[in-house]
Amino acid sequence: MPRFYFLMICLFISSLKFSYAQNDTIQTFTFRDSSIRTGKFLFPSSGKNYRKVLMFYTLKCYPTVSYYDKKYPCGEWDYLTYTTVTDTSGTVYEIGRFITPYGIKLDLGPDGFTWIYDVTDYQHLLRDSVKLSSANTQELHDLKFVFYEGNSPAEVIKINQIWHANRKSYKYSDLSANTVLKDTFVVVEPNANYLKYIGRITGHGHNSNDGSYPHCCEWRDNTHALYSKNTLIKEWKIWQTLDCADNPVFPQGGTWPYAREGWCPGDRVKDTQFDVTKYATNDSLYLDYRITPVPTDNQGMGNGNYIMAMHLIQYGVPRESNDAEIYDILTPNNAQIQSKFNPSCVQPKIVLRNNSTDTMTSADLEYSISGGYTMKYRWQGKLGFLQTQTIELPIYDGGFYRGDGKNIFKCTVLKRNRKLDSYSKNNSLESEFNLPDVYNDKFYVEFKTNNVPQENRYEIRDALDSVILKLDNLKANTIYRDTLHNLKPGCYHLELIDEGTDGLSFWANTGQGSGYMRFRGTNVNKVLKNFGADFGYRLYYSFIYDSIPGGRIPKYAEQPEEGDALILPNPNNGTFRIITAGLFGNYDLELIDGLGRIVYKRTIDGELDQDITVNDLNFSPGVYGLKISNSDQKITKKILIQR
Repeated sequence: MPRFYFLMICLFISSLKFSYAQNDTIQTFTFRDSSIRTGKFLFPSSGKNYRKVLMFYTLKCYPTVSYYDKKYPCGEWDYLTYTTVTDTSGTVYEIGRFITPYGIKLDLGPDGFTWIYDVTDYQHLLRDSVKLSSANTQELHDLKFVFYEGNSPAEVIKINQIWHANRKSYKYSDLSANTVLKDTFVVVEPNANYLKYIGRITGHGHNSNDGSYPHCCEWRDNTHALYSKNTLIKEWKIWQTLDCADNPVFPQGGTWPYAREGWCPGDRVKDTQFDVTKYATNDSLYLDYRITPVPTDNQGMGNGNYIMAMHLIQYGVPRESNDAEIYDILTPNNAQIQSKFNPSCVQPKIVLRNNSTDTMTSADLEYSISGGYTMKYRWQGKLGFLQTQTIELPIYDGGFYRGDGKNIFKCTVLKRNRKLDSYSKNNSLESEFNLPDVYNDKFYVEFKTNNVPQENRYEIRDALDSVILKLDNLKANTIYRDTLHNLKPGCYHLELIDEGTDGLSFWANTGQGSGYMRFRGTNVNKVLKNFGADFGYRLYYSFIYDSIPGGRIPKYAEQPEEGDALILPNPNNGTFRIITAGLFGNYDLELIDGLGRIVYKRTIDGELDQDITVNDLNFSPGVYGLKISNSDQKITKKILIQR
């Protein structure tokens, strides 16, 4: 039987990006033998609800692990693995699916690589003694379950496995003809208030009439649909257009960056989730799955298959009437799964979730770096129950990241729909992060194209996302050098794009040749940074420029004083930002032309509208007045618009 460890501890694990409270429960199950994949494990006792349960899936590669093929530390090929639990009645539920990476050239480091699954909906299955199945025959891995103290958004009354128990494979031709997964119904529990569909689907097979691309169902982009009595509920795609090519687990030895149907080597299988509550009638919900028909001129595709797990989650009434949650922090974050876009010192990016029944239309957020200044922002949009949205948070500039050196980012929900949030335990989230590399001297970018330069372009932008350097319309097999010698102290990021999604050099596409991207010092023989050529779709790199040695983020002069405002840039071409600080209450913001006419006006919330963008409103060149005022205070500035 695999060994397990039970711990109750209070600590912060930066790579996992969540801080644990004293009453949170952490359990780690270690699979030390790749031939043993199932065991009985002890979970928390029944009867207690947790606000969130996360499963951390850590894959480890060792030369002696590979069960069938010992040529590589990890298995040579990508293949499916499943994590399942079996309830007391013997029913098996899949709670997560994973595609292993290609093992050739792969290095996951001595501690492996960790992916994160939200398994909160399945928490009632993870109680007492549980039969747990995971692992695989070619790698080792650990499972860490973290049970976060508090209440989940709503009680899960029942999980229905629609059409079949656990997961099952279906021929594409049978799905197309609707001879399987056809019209059925699920009994809706009397106390169910909200119904959510979860679909976990992966395409398999290399089938077609003549073997030419696209073949099914690994490489076929189909449309999936759910109906209720011939009424369309939703259509969706599981085609991973850029997800594979932006995978942080790279390079791999196989065709890892290319788009596939429902999965990417070295990544979780993503769930499709949506609300189906309104389609229930009385005590039943009728469902029918459909798919893009098999092409009439390529019936051989029908021999491909899909492996499917489809669940209906029945929830009770949401526990809180006004609850928003900081669900995740994408940047800045040390978590391995976010490493493609980190370290970062540009605008933070978070995920917001609505945990109450009524539509969330606004959220007042507060965020800061430990020891730094605090920013506030009002998000406005439209989110239903359990829906999420990724939000970029505005900052003054890269100086936002200048703190006390602990490098901890924190974001908090203050209000939901203009009212105080009713549940505090999920209001705040922290992430520990590393600062990017620091350059103190003049340097230049050296970029060599390959045989297909039309696939490539790159930009360098500052912390406010303004373009500093841009290069496109390139020639084949040419070296381009751009000196960066007029940079202001601050944070920047480089983004190099390859529209072919296979980098500047890739073993499976030798015809494209080979290119490279480097940072060089003023001494042409000194390479400061050499970027790998096998990067998939995007090479992303943040860096700090500071003319003073010592590796710090500069403190900028371009920040408003308390009770004042700043215009950036000024002069400008008609598009600019108005940054305020220390204002409280509502203000009238007006732009006045040389004839005294008001050409732009809006009302702002001084505490929340700290970063206001005015887009080009066809202003004529000239000097304009800015007035921010209320009955107690007036701020006036001049703005110069040039063409």
